[in-house]
Amino acid sequence: MTKAYLNVRNLNVSYGSTTAIKDVSLELAKGGRLALIGMSGSGKSTLAMAIAGLLPKQARINGAIEFESRTPKLGSDIGVLFQDASGSLDPVMKIGDQIAEVAMTHLGMGWISARVHAAELLDRVKIPKALSRLNSYPHEFSGGQKQRIALAAALAGNPSILIADEPTSALDTVIQRHIVDVLDELVKDGGLTLLFVTHDIALASERADEIAVLYKGDLVEMAPAGQLLKEPKHPYTKALIDTYVSLEKPRSRRLPEITLEWQ
Repeated sequence: MTKAYLNVRNLNVSYGSTTAIKDVSLELAKGGRLALIGMSGSGKSTLAMAIAGLLPKQARINGAIEFESRTPKLGSDIGVLFQDASGSLDPVMKIGDQIAEVAMTHLGMGWISARVHAAELLDRVKIPKALSRLNSYPHEFSGGQKQRIALAAALAGNPSILIADEPTSALDTVIQRHIVDVLDELVKDGGLTLLFVTHDIALASERADEIAVLYKGDLVEMAPAGQLLKEPKHPYTKALIDTYVSLEKPRSRRLPEITLEWQ
């Protein structure tokens, strides 16, 4: 049996009288890929940010979030990739310097070594002519390239787990494919553990080992991706699967919001 890298037990998150996460428990195996899915407001991003240790100070947290052997540090043990790459990157700082700073802070590298590390990471996330682009600024890249640069920065401290919060939702279908292919390679070749947030059942089913389904803060179902698609147990999961669109097919419109009578 694969040892759990992450163990969340009876986690509750609230803001004042509003409960965002209700008694959630789950495990993520080392080197595994877990997708958190659900509509907006389901609590998936709150859960991911709780695991990353990035919830705002006003959040009240109860329960346990335990990692394999010790308390991890953001940057060196946990990398985070956000939805908005432009918000993650400093617009007036060269991309090579931004990535190198992370390596210097968390790996103790000198400046030259950190810049070499930055070029290697840019090449790893498939930025063309990576070495020559170290002195470029974020505005000189496309949206998909900026997301890959943000990914390189998230990986610069050599984390063992990457938490990706809807990293492709702002990108078109073709660019989505490029990003998720890169993430897949990092997991398969680098032993990275991946927790990613999405409202997209297609992305989750094609790229995750396991899927956890959240609805209004409740974890209503969690199962291996193939099993969950074939035999969903919960009405909400069944409704999500009914909206399934393959990543190979471009979308012509937004999916309708799911409304259910049960609680």
